[in-house]
Amino acid sequence: MLNRIVAVALVCSAWPASARADTTPPAASEPTESQAEEVNVEEALRAARRELLALVARDTVAEDPTAAPPEAASITIGLPPPAMTSALPTAPRESTGPTPPLGWLRELALPDLPIRWDDRLVRLLDYYRNDPRGRATMRGLLARQGAYGAMIRAKLKAANLPEDLVYVAMVESAYDPRARSDVGAVGIWQLMTAPAMEYELEVSRWVDARMNPEQCTEAALKFLRDVHADLGSWPLSLAAFNMGYGALLRAIQKYNTNDFWLLASLEAGLPYETITYVTKVMAFAIIGHNRARFGMADVVPDARIDTVSVEIAGGTSLARIARAAGMDAAVLAALNADLKKPRLPPDVKTWPVRIPRERLARFQEKWASQAALLPPHREHVMRLGERLSEVADQYGTTTAKLLKLNDLAEGVVLRPGQKLIVPDVDPVAKVDNERPAVGVPAEAFVYVDRKRLFYRVAEGDELSEIARFFRVTVEELRMWNRISIDAKLQRGMFLQLFVPPEAELSQTLVLAPNQVRTLVVGSEEFFTFHESQQNRVRLRYRVKPGDTLRSVAERFELSIGSIARINQFARDKKLEPDSEIIVYVPQETAKRSASN
Repeated sequence: MLNRIVAVALVCSAWPASARADTTPPAASEPTESQAEEVNVEEALRAARRELLALVARDTVAEDPTAAPPEAASITIGLPPPAMTSALPTAPRESTGPTPPLGWLRELALPDLPIRWDDRLVRLLDYYRNDPRGRATMRGLLARQGAYGAMIRAKLKAANLPEDLVYVAMVESAYDPRARSDVGAVGIWQLMTAPAMEYELEVSRWVDARMNPEQCTEAALKFLRDVHADLGSWPLSLAAFNMGYGALLRAIQKYNTNDFWLLASLEAGLPYETITYVTKVMAFAIIGHNRARFGMADVVPDARIDTVSVEIAGGTSLARIARAAGMDAAVLAALNADLKKPRLPPDVKTWPVRIPRERLARFQEKWASQAALLPPHREHVMRLGERLSEVADQYGTTTAKLLKLNDLAEGVVLRPGQKLIVPDVDPVAKVDNERPAVGVPAEAFVYVDRKRLFYRVAEGDELSEIARFFRVTVEELRMWNRISIDAKLQRGMFLQLFVPPEAELSQTLVLAPNQVRTLVVGSEEFFTFHESQQNRVRLRYRVKPGDTLRSVAERFELSIGSIARINQFARDKKLEPDSEIIVYVPQETAKRSASN
C-alpha cells in the first residue's frame, strides 16, 4: 500500500494542488490559565471573524483591499513559544472532551469524522452561523449538495468509508463537475491529471473523466481509502488529499510526529491553507448534521436531474443527439461534462450518453429514424509524415470536412498516433508511378545491420522527434543529410535514414531506395535532372573575346540576373575570354543555338 501511495506522490506533487500560505505568526507571550479564562469571548469572536474573512474570501466574497491584515490565531493544540526563539510549543491545552467551549455549540450532533475543538473550528462555525455572508455561502453550498450528495454518500457507504467525507467535495469544488483550478485540478474532487490516470480515469483529447461525477468520485474514494490505510488518521488523510502525500510525508519525517494538530501548530509544519482546509471539512460536516441549530433547516436542495444512459455510436455529434431528445445541446453537454468535444469519441464503437429520463421515450422514437441516416465513420491513426490532405484523399473527402468532423483548427499539426474520425470507406492508396528525386550527400554510408530508408518531412516535424521515432541520433541525421540544427525542417524535404531493426515502421510513411531517385547534390546528374523538369538544358559556355553578360544573356534568352545567380558573381562582372560559365537554357533556345 505504501508503495502505491508513494508512486502517486512522485507522479504529481499534490493530488489537488494548492498554494502554500504563510503560517499564523506566533503570539508574543504565553497567557496564564487565569488570564485565558477572563478573555471576553464575544470580543475574541469579532476579531476572529475579521481574520476569517481573509481565509474564506476566495470562496465567498471579494476581498476588501483596505481591510487590515488578519490577527494572529491562538492554536489551542499548544501555545507557540515566544518570537525569535527555537523553543518547542508548550504542552497541549485544547478541549479534547465532548463538550465544546461555547454554549451554543453544546449538544451538537457530531459527524462520523474525528472532531478537534480548536479556535479555527469555532471561528468557522461562528462565521457560518452568525455572519450574513457566511450564512449565505453555507446555504448555497448545502443547496448544491442536493445534486450529487446522495450519489457520493452511496459510494462512500459501499466503500465502507465515513459518509461525511461527502463534505470534502463541498470544500474542493462546491460540487461543480466543471470546476478547474489555476494549476489544472479538475472536477468535483479537483483531481490532477497524473494521479487521476493512476486511478484509471481517462484523460485524453476527447474525454476527461475527472468531470464525470460518478467516475471521479470512485477514483477519489480509492485514493482516500489507500492513503488512510497508510496514515491511519483522517485529519492526516485529508491533509494528504489537499497538499499531496509526498509533501505531508516529508513534514512528518522532518518534525518526527504523526500528530496532525501538532504539525499544524509548528512553524512551517503544514501549509496554512491545508490546516484551514481540514478544519473546513470538519466545520461543514458539523453544520450538515445540525442544520436547524445553524438556521439552515429550510434550505431546499438542488434537484438532481434523473438521467439514463443510452449507447450511441462513436463519433456522433452532441447536437444531433440533443435534437433527437428535444433538448438544448448545452444542457446535454452539461450532463456529459466529461466529453471535451461536442462529439462522442471516435475511437470507440459506442459511448454511453446521459440524457434526462423524461426525454428517453422521445429520443428512442426519433433516434430510430435518425440513426440510419448517420454517415458511418471509422477511426484513422495518423502516421509520422502523413498529411491531412493525404488522409482526405484516401477516404474520398476533403481536408475542410475532416477538420470540421474532428473539431480541429485550420493549420493544426497532427502527431503520430493521433486518432481521427474519417468516413467508413475502404481507403484508396494514392498510386504515384513517379519516383521522387532526393538529393543526398556524396558520402556513402554502409551498415550491415541497418536498413536504408527515406522519410519526407511533414509540417511541424522536429529533428529530435524524428530521431527518437526511428531509434537514431540527431548527430546521425545531420551526418546522413545536409541539414542544420539551427534551422527548422521544412515540409517536403527528404531525410536519408539508416534504421536499426528495432525501429517500429508501421506508424510512419517511408520510402525504400527503389522508390526514390537518389541524386548526389551538385553532380552533373543532379543538375541535368532538375533542369529537365523545367524544360531547360544546363550548358557550359566558354566565353569568347568581346562577350559581355548582356550579350550572353541575349544570346540564350536569359536575364543578366539569372546568369549571375547561377554562377554566383555580381551583375556587373566583366567576363574573361576563355573562361567558362554555366547557363540554364530553354530547350528550344538550346536547339537554335546549337544549329547556329
